[in-house]
Amino acid sequence: MTTYVPGDLATLVTETGLVVSAPDRLAEVATLLDRRLEAPTVVEVLSRGDLRALPEFAAVLLDGAEARILVRGALVVRVDGFAVDGRDATMWTEASAEVLPGAVVEVAPVGTPPAGPALPLTTGVVRSAGVRWIPVAAPASQPAASQPVASQPVASQPVPSQPVPAPAAPEPPAPEYTVVRGSRPAAPAAPAAAPPAGPDAPTTPPPSVPPSVPPSLPPAPSAPPAGWQPLPSVDPSPEHDGRTIAPAQLQALRAASAQPSAPAPTARPPAPAARPTVALAFSTGRVVAVRRRVLIGRSPRIQQVGGSQNLPALVTVDDPYVSSTHLEVSAEGGRVTVTDMSTNGTLLARQGRIPVPLDRGVATDVALGDVLTLSKGLTATLVPASDEV
Repeated sequence: MTTYVPGDLATLVTETGLVVSAPDRLAEVATLLDRRLEAPTVVEVLSRGDLRALPEFAAVLLDGAEARILVRGALVVRVDGFAVDGRDATMWTEASAEVLPGAVVEVAPVGTPPAGPALPLTTGVVRSAGVRWIPVAAPASQPAASQPVASQPVASQPVPSQPVPAPAAPEPPAPEYTVVRGSRPAAPAAPAAAPPAGPDAPTTPPPSVPPSVPPSLPPAPSAPPAGWQPLPSVDPSPEHDGRTIAPAQLQALRAASAQPSAPAPTARPPAPAARPTVALAFSTGRVVAVRRRVLIGRSPRIQQVGGSQNLPALVTVDDPYVSSTHLEVSAEGGRVTVTDMSTNGTLLARQGRIPVPLDRGVATDVALGDVLTLSKGLTATLVPASDEV
């Protein structure tokens, strides 16, 4: 059961969220009763459209079993021992926590717990000094009961017999040839068309063809007499054996070897790296050039690298209010973008405009002269890069 202690803070309690804000925001908090509780909606309503007028507030927005927590100012949110407050944040502190069934969420000012009688509250808007909220978990969906399927008898039907095709007639064997060296076999003569036999014509077998007899080979020469030596044979044909070099070819080879060989092409030196055009001037006095990517944080870490050329530069800052990986700055083709990766947020102040918070995870274009506020004591200004950087 949800309870609250009467007080001055404007308090909203619903089944999916809890919002506590300054006493002068009671009307704004009441308008959230009929709206879907989301972080952008809560910030827009409480700030009245101007972030400079954003009061202290605490919001716990339930999404399934996870709660998104936003706290600004001297308020604290406790979820089963896990505490979040917004005293040291530039804009607000944001965190998430798992809310199990039966979890207790408490919101109160920082310091001593509120004193007074605890009154029950289901849903509504009240003025309180603190609230103790127990979210109602959505009932788990029950699986639909499976219904048995009535078995239907399967009627046996005779399978129509298919006619068995007759085996194909064997192909006639190919004619065999007896090849004799020095001769070619004669193609077999096509059989003459026999006249159509009458109904009473006698059937006579075809005349037998005697097998062809290969011509006899000449007898092998007898062994030469003792002391006989063969004469060197002269090849009358002008065929080339493939290993003899003609005089004209020899002269061409000598002329080719006498000519100086062409020099080997020299490798081109690698193109020099493009000079940075923008740098970050920190309020601490440090200046860092932005060549491709720069990750700024208390302990920045590289998550994705698409090759050695995209390896970002890591800039470590000694500030307890800066996230481990707080901000990414990228420069490519004359375009410079910044992406907020922090928990507490980053402010962007353009020339002549009021500071606005960056959308987390969204790349935003920036220009020279823009100022980025990472915490109360740390800023970074975009300046032209010098040759010494």
